[in-house]
Amino acid sequence: MRILGGALVLAGAVCCLGLSNSALASPIGTMNLANCGGGGVTVTPTTISWSPAGSVAGTGCIITGLGTNVTWSGGTLLNNVTGNIMDLTAGGGTVDHFIDLPAPPASPALDFALSGFAPGSSNTNCASATGAGSTCSVIAGSPFVLTFDGVGTTTVSLSAFGNVSDANGSTAWHGGFSTQFNMTPLQIQESFARQGSLQSTYSGQFTLTTVPEPISAGLIGTGLVALALIKRPRKNRG
Repeated sequence: MRILGGALVLAGAVCCLGLSNSALASPIGTMNLANCGGGGVTVTPTTISWSPAGSVAGTGCIITGLGTNVTWSGGTLLNNVTGNIMDLTAGGGTVDHFIDLPAPPASPALDFALSGFAPGSSNTNCASATGAGSTCSVIAGSPFVLTFDGVGTTTVSLSAFGNVSDANGSTAWHGGFSTQFNMTPLQIQESFARQGSLQSTYSGQFTLTTVPEPISAGLIGTGLVALALIKRPRKNRG
């Protein structure tokens, strides 16, 4: 009975630790974004520029939309909060302060660091993207994916991922930006070739997630071992 009681105490402590870590985990939730009034995005082969201008040089203005609900050290992030998104130049690497919400000089703020983009389509012959669901990218190496609906509308999407930090620590984020054109993928590719850029409004949907800390995972494993010992059948003595 003493061994059983000790194991139950250990298992209970592990569960409490797990709940405690989960409760402190921040930031976490869902976030929807859009350009501020009158703005959008301009894409060239080497740059992404957002408009209208943000509160910091080299950034554009963004605003959270309906469905946004992020718990973080500053409280709860909901819709209609204005932030900044950084203009990008080809070169790769992590980009700190890719997105800041709320926009500086407000403090504290959520700092979204950009780790990278998902690859674009390997198909750069957009003339072949004629069926519903077919994809292409306008140039090799572009992370923008053009997806045709088979009728006359093309969705252009950009998937991104990274880490977001607040006063409690850092969690992962992933999601993407998207926009639609009443054009075929080939028409978009030809327009891009003529003008050297594309301009559009956009929206974005993102998820902020967390995983157990390594030490928490180890303690949970220890608790499972303890529970297994509890269930182990005892040998009859004599």
